Amino acid sequence: MAVKVQTTKRGDPQELRNIFLQYASTEVDGEHYMTPEDFVQRYLGLYNDPNSNPMIVQLLAGVADQTKDGKCQRNFWTDYYSSSYPF
Repeated sequence: MAVKVQTTKRGDPQELRNIFLQYASTEVDGEHYMTPEDFVQRYLGLYNDPNSNPMIVQLLAGVADQTKDGKCQRNFWTDYYSSSYPF
């Protein structure tokens, strides 16, 4: 019996950029960033309850914050999603 392997197509960089910009609320020196709230609450749709612990949002956002400066940068976004998920 033959096993079928499903491959995943890389995400289109321009489409990924547009998705990132849809959620990025911060701009510094012309560079757009997602705040921890943008990434966890707006993009992922998690911990939107007003009583949610803000430290949990910070902790989860730390996964996408490569430089640990409180900002999710577009290069992480496009590198990660273009290699992992189709859009």
